[in-house]
Amino acid sequence: MSIKVRPAAPKDREGILAISRRIWEGEDYVPFVLDQWLAEGGLIVAELSGEVAGFAKTTELAPGELWLEGLRVHPEHQGKGIAKTLARAQLDLALAQRPQVVRLATVEANEASLHIARELGFREVARFFYLEADVEKPARAPTPQRPSSEETWKFLSSSQALQEGRGLIGFGWRFYTLTPGLLAELGDKGALFSVGTPPKGFLILVPDPYTPADIATLAFLDGEDDALEDLLKFAHVWASEQGERIIAAMVAAPWIFKFLIQHGFQFVPELGAVLVLEYRPRMSETPQVADSGRE
Repeated sequence: MSIKVRPAAPKDREGILAISRRIWEGEDYVPFVLDQWLAEGGLIVAELSGEVAGFAKTTELAPGELWLEGLRVHPEHQGKGIAKTLARAQLDLALAQRPQVVRLATVEANEASLHIARELGFREVARFFYLEADVEKPARAPTPQRPSSEETWKFLSSSQALQEGRGLIGFGWRFYTLTPGLLAELGDKGALFSVGTPPKGFLILVPDPYTPADIATLAFLDGEDDALEDLLKFAHVWASEQGERIIAAMVAAPWIFKFLIQHGFQFVPELGAVLVLEYRPRMSETPQVADSGRE
């Protein structure tokens, strides 16, 4: 049975949404970002007998840093090799851009996706855990400083929590390499917060990139105990003022995980760990970009 992989077009919108509605019991994030994905490119679909049976998205996070996400296959067509065909095409198209690194994330329980990724040459580089808490505005919360990106970089250069995450931070289900350039962008957006002089604690807080109207993303947190308390209280105030209902966090450091659990965050055990895997192209590697596959 022939599987055709091609760039997505606006005409595929309903077919993509029909698949998304069958994912995660209808709570998939793809409907919130689909129009953006169609506009910016990097979205591919797999056709089976002329119908959209799956899709996947490649996103440039930074020059040379590509992120593979959103791979979905219609439940009625799983087991037909569509996921593997999409993943291979997705990687080939990414390699055609000559990146320094290609990454993706999946949960530990998703053995099928992990098997495909490892077959393609991806290796695990970091493990995170997804946590959520309802937004609750405290009676009192300190007002943190707005540190410069230079101050922040100095703090983070010795952060054990950042080392636990192998230099990556999670915005929703995307993981970025934390660089001075990214910190400067976050500073311009008002996403950097610290307490103490010199800083004794540090926070990165942004709206979730997939569902910004509902979820605040605690992308990074580290510091001394008192500083963590103050910064978390502020995170609740900030999220409440933004109209968010949930604060979500991707945490790699065990002590930050424990701290958040002690302060009302919930871990989703069915997901297990969130694994970040990466593929680093060889200098001599020449991608073979294919637009179709066959079982």
